[in-house]
Amino acid sequence: MKRYFNTYYIKIGVIIAIFLSLPLYLIHFGIDNKLLNSILIIIAFYLFYKADIKTYPWIGFFTSILWLWWISLSFRYYNVSLIIPFIILGIGIFYWIIFYLFTFLRFKLFILIFFIFGLQFIKPFGFDWFRYDILLPHTYFYIKTTPIKPANLKIKLIHTKVPQNKKWEKTYIQKEINNNFNYIQNSIKDNYDVIVLPETAFPIPLDRYPQLLNYLKKLSKKIVIITGALSYQNNKYYNSTYLFKDGNFQIFNKHILVPFGEYIPIPCCKKLLNKLFFDGADDFIPASNFSKFTIKNITFLNAICYEVTNEKLYKQKQKYIIAISNNAWFYPSIEETLQKLLIEFYSNKYHKYVYHSINY
Repeated sequence: MKRYFNTYYIKIGVIIAIFLSLPLYLIHFGIDNKLLNSILIIIAFYLFYKADIKTYPWIGFFTSILWLWWISLSFRYYNVSLIIPFIILGIGIFYWIIFYLFTFLRFKLFILIFFIFGLQFIKPFGFDWFRYDILLPHTYFYIKTTPIKPANLKIKLIHTKVPQNKKWEKTYIQKEINNNFNYIQNSIKDNYDVIVLPETAFPIPLDRYPQLLNYLKKLSKKIVIITGALSYQNNKYYNSTYLFKDGNFQIFNKHILVPFGEYIPIPCCKKLLNKLFFDGADDFIPASNFSKFTIKNITFLNAICYEVTNEKLYKQKQKYIIAISNNAWFYPSIEETLQKLLIEFYSNKYHKYVYHSINY
């Protein structure tokens, strides 16, 4: 293994990783040109194929870091910022090992094909955001299907900019609630059929606040209200979507939780890790399946943040999806761009239409 730790191989790995990642970062900064992206990817693939096979682990190391470094940012809000560099390093090491194992095949073309189309099958704890094929719709190497028409409803998507470090502050919560009601009242004035507010737009267990529930039920006689909030059922917390319609409401809980964000995927270490990083809080509880609801005879799938990037969601038969997200955990970063690319890729592949309300 020593022969892999050569400064030449490391430098070439950095260069190829940059070319492989340039289209992603250009799209993130608003430079989305099919011709440019196609040229950059051709150059990257050529350099990948021509490089010494001992460079490949370093390509995996640096490319994975350039794509996924932002995962560590959420730990800023758990007072453990010191571990951020170790998380980033851990991501790189994991993919260094994956690509190192593939070098034993000694078949460069197969390794390149795996990089383009096979990374989707590498899912640590179910996480599959490191997949290169999501860039292809932004090149000339991909044929898009005819997009489906939006639902025959006037839907207002609310996008907010509530900083994560303020979102859960007691002194700031009332401002968020007041803003939510302003959004709803303005949407009623503008004759919208539906308003969609982001994930945890109400940063409280909303089902424990009867006065707020009653007011939302009253407003729902004029407009359908979809909003994110926590819910507290059977002594457990859930990340939920609330649907207020015709003076009634329903709660739809999140089905696919974020590993290490909403639950600990290592049962033997669950209590210890929750104590170290989450003040001893319990994991969120997942719903048994994806939820769906109907508005004026149109059925929608419910998706909360991470769920809207999961391919299983798009395999459901319903063609409309209403998604809510709180991306402020990872601001500023390329996370929102990766999420957008994944949604675009899956909605095109499975012929879906996604409505997405986001807090940045």
